[in-house]
Amino acid sequence: MKYHGLLRKVVSLQRSKRLIPKGSRILVAFSGGVDSVALSLALLELRDFLKLERLALAHVNHCIRGEEADRDESFCRDFARNKCLEIFVERLNLNPESSNLEARARELRYEALEKIREKEGFDLIATAHHLKDLVETVLLWLVRGSGREGLLGFGEKEGRVVRPLYLVKREEIEDFVRSKGEVWVEDSTNYDLSIPRNLIRHRVIPELKKINPRLEDSFLRLIDILREEENLLRAMTQKATEEVRSEKGIDRRAFMRLPKAIQRRVLYSLYGLRSLKDIEDTIRSIKKGS
Repeated sequence: MKYHGLLRKVVSLQRSKRLIPKGSRILVAFSGGVDSVALSLALLELRDFLKLERLALAHVNHCIRGEEADRDESFCRDFARNKCLEIFVERLNLNPESSNLEARARELRYEALEKIREKEGFDLIATAHHLKDLVETVLLWLVRGSGREGLLGFGEKEGRVVRPLYLVKREEIEDFVRSKGEVWVEDSTNYDLSIPRNLIRHRVIPELKKINPRLEDSFLRLIDILREEENLLRAMTQKATEEVRSEKGIDRRAFMRLPKAIQRRVLYSLYGLRSLKDIEDTIRSIKKGS
């Protein structure tokens, strides 16, 4: 049997990273969009390979898109019924006028998913984040002035969240779903260019791909390198933090002997400072003996 390229990438990731332990109970974050439809279909097809004990869907309705949100919920329930899958639906009361709506919706969505996971006895939450999402995330953090952590984007597994489509391109996702004769729903807010991620998705990335058609592959290689270097820097930072920590806070002389790059990371480790300005101000204060 010849697997679709998407399935081969899911299998490859599972073999190299062991994302999903044998006998796992998986809760899929299911919006009804093409990405989550593809993920659900892939896990169903690979259920025996992954040796899943239980597979179910979870749909979070933010209730901020009126009839469209109700349409999405109805689609998700029908999809689950047609595939003989359990589905858990959580409705949120999110104020559409709240500041930073996208970030707040994401935060509440993950809280709802974790609540369902814990209550219903699932081991992991599977999300449909893919390679293009990774590129968008890195570019978004880059233009906002992030440090190395932002440039790492997100990983294949973070806590109880796994991303089986991590190596998959958006074009492969749509092709896979169409090859199965399945449909999906579209979220109209995905085309709102006032949302920074959408602007990057629809305007910035297409222009960048004119320069490098294999943009996603290049980002993936870069992130792999950065992640290896990050692991080394974390070990160095942990050792340096232990050396400079004192009863009064920081041993000034030991701190000033550190390379500047490690000084920044030590301050983040000890005090949680993220702003480059705050870090530089603190370094100057330590130099003056404060």
